[in-house]
Order: sequence, then structure tokens, then C-alpha cells
Amino acid sequence: MRLSIIIPAYNEAENLAELLPHLLQTAHEHLEITVVDSPESTDHTEDVCESYAPVRYVRSDQAGRAVQMNLGALHSRGDVLWYVHADVRPPVNYATLIGAQIEKGDGYGFFSYRFDPESWLLRWNSRYTQGDGMFAGAGDQCQYFTRTTWQLMGGYDEKYCIMEDFDMTRRIRAADVPYSIITDNVVVSSRKYQKNSWLRVNLINLWVFIHYRLGCRPSKLQRLYSSLLRD
Repeated sequence: MRLSIIIPAYNEAENLAELLPHLLQTAHEHLEITVVDSPESTDHTEDVCESYAPVRYVRSDQAGRAVQMNLGALHSRGDVLWYVHADVRPPVNYATLIGAQIEKGDGYGFFSYRFDPESWLLRWNSRYTQGDGMFAGAGDQCQYFTRTTWQLMGGYDEKYCIMEDFDMTRRIRAADVPYSIITDNVVVSSRKYQKNSWLRVNLINLWVFIHYRLGCRPSKLQRLYSSLLRD
């Protein structure tokens, strides 16, 4: 298995300086990492990437996470694509865990997660990422695909400014692609909850998700989310 890790970034130099050495703890000849930076980034992400091999830096000429993730796949050569957010810390044996699921015949999958720092309310959130419910498959769960599956699905739908991860999971289910949830947790930053509150973030997520399921335009979903969340 040749694993291509794709990291969409927007002013994530500080997080990448921690994530890249973490990922490279298990580096081997069949691993490659592609960081796809937003054209709106203004930090030194490129300099951070150049400090590590085998990290490839690509700057997108179009904003949007779905666009960045599709571009990353085009610049990658692996037969398995794994999408990781810059503020996530995967388990160190991530390649072994993904490889085991691919060998079982899965074409797609994602991880459960826990938060750092944690609280009893966030532990409650984390518990639900271990099951295959309505909200399963969000981007923080680090989706992975065989390249065959990714091509079958036509990549991420670039009209989605947000919710592209839920849209992908919905299409995967509709296509009956076999998939699993890896319950060795990735660690997700709780910075969003610290800047807002547990209740506020969960209510916003639910409100936006309902609008998504009702067929709201992607651009409206983004405006709604951005107007409600304190960044």
C-alpha cells in the first residue's frame, strides 16, 4: 500500500510544525504527504513544509477546502488517499490501521476521535464518533479512500464550501461502497469550543446540518456557519 496523506491548509503553519513530524514518526518509502495551501493564506506554511521530506507543498489557485482536497489527490501518487486536518493528531500506527481495513476490502473509512483538551461534555461528543450514525464521517474523522473509490465518486463536490465531507459520506453509502470506522482515536483540537461554548458549537452544527439536509445552497451554508461561529 502506498499511502498519500493530503492536508488542506489555511494559515496553518503553527499546526503543521507539530503535525508533520508527528506523521513522519512512522515514515517509510511508501508514504508521501501533500499540503495544499489556500490562495488566501498569509503565513509561512510553505517554509514549514520545505523543512520536511517527503512533504510536497502545493498552493491552490482557488479557495475552498473541497477544491484543495481534490487538487491534493491529483498531485499524489498513492493507491490510498488519506485526508487529515492540520489541527488533528492521528495515532502513530495510522498506516497499519488503514492498511488492515484496505486489506479487508474497504474502499473508504474514517476514524473516531477525542478532543484535546477534553471535558465531560466533549467526551460525550467523542463517544458518538465511534458509531455509524447520521453525523458520521465529518472531516475531523480523517476520511481515507482507495484511489479507485475516490475516482468512482469523482472526488469531492467542489460546490460545497463546507459539508463536503458529509456529502461524500452520503454518496459513498448510496454507492454501497464497503467502509469501516477505525476506533483508535485521532486527537482533535477543541479550540472551536473554547472560543465559543459546547452548547453554541453543537447548536450551530445541528442548525447547519439541518439546512444541508433540506438542500440549502452550499454558499448559504457557509454564510450561515460563518455568521454564527466565533472564529
